[in-house]
Amino acid sequence: MLVSLSTALRSYSVTDPPQYPIGKAIALHLMPGLVQVAVFALLAPVVMKGGLPSGFAFIFVNIFVGIPLMLGFLFYQGKLRNGKVSLTGVVKNLDPLPLRQYLLFFILLFGFAFVVLFATSPINSYLEETVFAWMPAYFHSSQTMVSGDAPRNILLVMLLLQLVTDGFALPIVEELYYRGHLMPGISYLGFGAPIFSAFFFAVNHFWQPYNYLLIFLIVLAQAFVVWRTKNIYIAMLTHCAGNTLGAVLSVSALLSS
Repeated sequence: MLVSLSTALRSYSVTDPPQYPIGKAIALHLMPGLVQVAVFALLAPVVMKGGLPSGFAFIFVNIFVGIPLMLGFLFYQGKLRNGKVSLTGVVKNLDPLPLRQYLLFFILLFGFAFVVLFATSPINSYLEETVFAWMPAYFHSSQTMVSGDAPRNILLVMLLLQLVTDGFALPIVEELYYRGHLMPGISYLGFGAPIFSAFFFAVNHFWQPYNYLLIFLIVLAQAFVVWRTKNIYIAMLTHCAGNTLGAVLSVSALLSS
């Protein structure tokens, strides 16, 4: 699957990525999250009032708002650039790596993510329970996926949908958009490009500001690997694996309860 994706994207690759001024780069980094959080804030109370977990609203936003926004922008840029809907010259960082390097970087990045998760967990919990306690219940991690007395089969359907969307589809699209397009678009920042990318990617998660430090540190490591290797596939693998693990653990906990 990775090989076929790599082949398909590399066939659309040219050597001169468009460059974005700082202001426009910030706007493009934050645009998906702003639209998503607005729709989620409107939809989640309605979903919860109907007796369902607000996680269904989050899944809806991912499928019908976040993913279409990012892919739509990429294909629109392809249309402007090439006169047709394509990704020619739009998605970069597609250089191949030897298989052993994929394995090495995956182990290092995944291990680093676990260290960061455990190290920042007390900070994240403190911020959620104090600084951001004012946020509506459906913005809190304890309520986003489970709410009310939803039947077990409903929760299972929701978690399986989460596994597909948040575990695979969304991370792949996010890496294409953020590290495949926007980060090469600020290459004039040099060493600062991956820092910029990771910082505003974290800020873009408006629905979980208490996790900003966690997201920033994990994505910073991935962004630097992409920047150095010119390869977004290792970031896709790590991003998908991390999100998938969370979804699998949630499904396992539900089935064993």
